[in-house]
Amino acid sequence: MATRGEVLVLRRTIGFLPNGKLERFAVIQSDRLSGVLDTVIAVPLDDSLKDYAGLPGMVPVSAAEAGSAGDQVALVTQLTCLSLERFEPTRAGRLRPLTLSRVGRIAKLVLELD
Repeated sequence: MATRGEVLVLRRTIGFLPNGKLERFAVIQSDRLSGVLDTVIAVPLDDSLKDYAGLPGMVPVSAAEAGSAGDQVALVTQLTCLSLERFEPTRAGRLRPLTLSRVGRIAKLVLELD
């Protein structure tokens, strides 16, 4: 089971990534759903901060939160749903409440939720 705000790492990459770079995702779905579903709604994290500078829907994520060597950016406009079986069994990190709140506000905008 994954909880809201956890950062998970895929067991294998999606597509081709150089140097064996593993993809990280931040869980944004409700914990009430996590207990009954074998899938998770998440946003991908990326370390190409310069590529996303100034674009809407991006939230900075510190290296400590992401459990990575460098800072990341949450790509909230790229919400996805993945099977929990695709992730490593332990979490890599956890978003701070302020970061998770920013991600949530942008997700509401992306989905046009009130």
